[in-house]
Amino acid sequence: MTTVNKRILQPQAMTINSIAAGGLTQHQIQFGYDNTLQHPIDGLALSQADLVTEFVRGSFTSQDWLHLIELLTGSVGTSVFYQRKSGAAEATGYIKHTLNKPIIHRASLKLTHRAYAEASGSFECMAADETEGISDLWVMTDAQSAPTHVTADRGLEITACVLGSLSLYHVTGLDFELQLPLAKASQDGDVGYTAVDALTTGMTASGTLRLQDAGIVSSQLTVVDMVKAARGSLVLTIKQSQGAAAKTLTIAGVKFTGGGHNTSAGKEYDEFSVPFIIANDAGTPLTLAGPNKIITIA
Repeated sequence: MTTVNKRILQPQAMTINSIAAGGLTQHQIQFGYDNTLQHPIDGLALSQADLVTEFVRGSFTSQDWLHLIELLTGSVGTSVFYQRKSGAAEATGYIKHTLNKPIIHRASLKLTHRAYAEASGSFECMAADETEGISDLWVMTDAQSAPTHVTADRGLEITACVLGSLSLYHVTGLDFELQLPLAKASQDGDVGYTAVDALTTGMTASGTLRLQDAGIVSSQLTVVDMVKAARGSLVLTIKQSQGAAAKTLTIAGVKFTGGGHNTSAGKEYDEFSVPFIIANDAGTPLTLAGPNKIITIA
């Protein structure tokens, strides 16, 4: 029997909406029909079915964390990435994925002590006209040459953290997420979603800071002071990989909402997880872009 090898692996070299995001570690694509209609059985053993509203959506994770806000503010275009073909010669041993009009509606950041930072996003593809469906939104190109390497600016370690006048020590991680309300519609005989909008009004932003700081001031732990502190900017200094200049991450409008203390004799040092929200101010409203940014990376 003739051996047929049609396997692919190693996602790489992603450029999404003109943003070259290196260090691609994961890419997920879902596709199918959002609506399955089945009429009453009418005496049949099984009902008939109609499938409508074709969709393509997905998510990705990259170590190029500096592009976090650009993912949400960039111009919509295409998302392109490559994969290696198993058993194929290097010259033509890649396939190219092209996802058309990916509307990014969620972006998240994960910083972990002495591990590479990760930026993730979720998207919904928008059909350009009423005839477009799955095969138009997700296009494959075979027998490609090796893609140009996309360099990643990798974060390595949180070396300092301040909330207003409160210095926070031994920070082990930060999780942060921005979620935009997603509106989409398919009517008038459209095959897919011809209207897709990620709305900047009503978006949510929240996160969790993890730290081992057990400092005590006025008979209270540091984490209690964090929760009692007024809304303010959380400023973190991030050491970059390969000796690159450190970056400063500023998250505005942070208000810590609570916490807890769980200790165990079987662990080394206690770690506190303190969740927070982003609280807006009508006088100086926060936005993704403009003078009062929710996040700044400098």
